[in-house]
Amino acid sequence: MKGKLFNRCFLLLLFLLTWFDLSKFQTVPVGKISEPVPIFPQIQINLLKSKNPLFVNDAIMETAAMLITYFVPHLSKESWEIQHLFLDLIPDNEPEVILSLSLPPDRGILILLQKKDNHYFIAFYQDNLSPIAKLESLPLKNDEVLLVTREEQQKQLSALNQATLVKLWKWHENRLQIAFSENTHWEINWQDTWQEEDPKPEKWFNLTQKLTITYRQEDHQNLLRTKGEQRFLEAPVNNNAFPAPYQFPSPFSLLKIRDVYQEYYWNDHWQKFILKTGFYLPPGQNTPEEIAVLKDLAKNLESLAFEKQQQYQVINQKGDLFPLDKNSFLTTIPPFKEP
Repeated sequence: MKGKLFNRCFLLLLFLLTWFDLSKFQTVPVGKISEPVPIFPQIQINLLKSKNPLFVNDAIMETAAMLITYFVPHLSKESWEIQHLFLDLIPDNEPEVILSLSLPPDRGILILLQKKDNHYFIAFYQDNLSPIAKLESLPLKNDEVLLVTREEQQKQLSALNQATLVKLWKWHENRLQIAFSENTHWEINWQDTWQEEDPKPEKWFNLTQKLTITYRQEDHQNLLRTKGEQRFLEAPVNNNAFPAPYQFPSPFSLLKIRDVYQEYYWNDHWQKFILKTGFYLPPGQNTPEEIAVLKDLAKNLESLAFEKQQQYQVINQKGDLFPLDKNSFLTTIPPFKEP
């Protein structure tokens, strides 16, 4: 007990000493947000590396409290789940601090703190994420690394949607950008009254996806492979309650099943893991645009249940994401025609 009290007092003393030196830039006022932007003294961040778990815990709680008060002050009394990771994402001499703040079931914030002089400031944040269950790193090449996050999503609109979403992030053009994303686990449940007014008989439908993601470096290429299975099932409606997952025998019967497999490669130009590159001719234009294919939407889970047009998800040079019919995808630039 005395040891714990001593550690707490020592930590408080360090914070106070630092405050006397750094209070003049402890916060920076900004125009769009009423609260001043928090800036963290280096000693506070250094304590996150301490071998003493009490120092680490107090430092992360203090840091998180300042960030929560700044970003979501109306939720500052809630029980947030906090993680941190030191990762050298920005080309400089110091690793950055990545923090995730999660408030289940539907709130997640990702923050990157960058060192400048003897303090750390907010270099990036995104606050529209789902709760983040894990922060990890993935080596890329030439000492570059990617940030890996795993989000746990749960949404209920017309259907119950649960997913484990893995994202790879890379620092590019002065911000963290998504280099790859995929649902390793994905489950969608809905009743057919969502599709029809008075179906006979009423049914529950269930779509599931289970994937593994593997990463390897081969022949000077960085490759991602997704491999797994998708299932489409149905069950009779009983008192409008969705069948319990542990119910035996299961009331669900299998309608469709398929294996899914995709291999993505890292592309320096696009700064993403992609399937391939090509071109397409935008409506009303004479010059094709270069694009990269991010997803084959024909292998999307929902396409197992609903007949959809054969499309890719692509990105253009402006960074716009949009679906593209496969028959509009060009592998080469067509001969120029006079307008």
